[in-house]
Amino acid sequence: MIDPKPFAELLETDPLAPLQAAIVSSLKLLNPGVTVVPHPGKVDVSELISKTVVNAPGIGLGWSKVKTGQHAEGMFYLVVEWVAYIVAEAKVVGARRVEKEAVGLAIGGRLLEILADLETSLWGRSGVLPPETTPPAELKPLFTIRDAAQGVAYYTVTWTQIVPALGTGFMPPHAGRYDEQLGAIVYPDADMIDELAPWIPAEREADEDA
Repeated sequence: MIDPKPFAELLETDPLAPLQAAIVSSLKLLNPGVTVVPHPGKVDVSELISKTVVNAPGIGLGWSKVKTGQHAEGMFYLVVEWVAYIVAEAKVVGARRVEKEAVGLAIGGRLLEILADLETSLWGRSGVLPPETTPPAELKPLFTIRDAAQGVAYYTVTWTQIVPALGTGFMPPHAGRYDEQLGAIVYPDADMIDELAPWIPAEREADEDA
């Protein structure tokens, strides 16, 4: 049964927008000199051509799909398919010219490096799992001959992350402590055991009269 949720509370408890903001913040910090901005979803090619997504060299962070699933204890999780849109132009670095393709590959490779780090890819937040390895994070080109002629190259980096344990489960949330001497889990209140009893596998005792 789901209770009514006022709009202010809806915004406060949303797990997705804060996670997107945390990813953008982390990528900004880890890639000085590269513009990183959020994007509301899937990019249209016309947006890229008109350069309304992000200035080069830059990353526009959006998403293509969010799916849901159910945990065994009644809570649910979200499967988020993130998309980082990379916009690259030729750039003079030091005394040499670096072509747009090299700029795009460098930024894309950097994102893959970050996503491969189990700690960094949590984006400084709890309540999110490391990127899925099936499918793995992927760097792909996304540009046309017309775009190339304009001196701009576009790439995407895609990856999937799970936001687990959302909502309210139907199992009691009690936590016990393992006692080595007793060889059992001890709970501070006996009532907790009674509430957990329906969910704890038990061995049936033999009938003495049998």
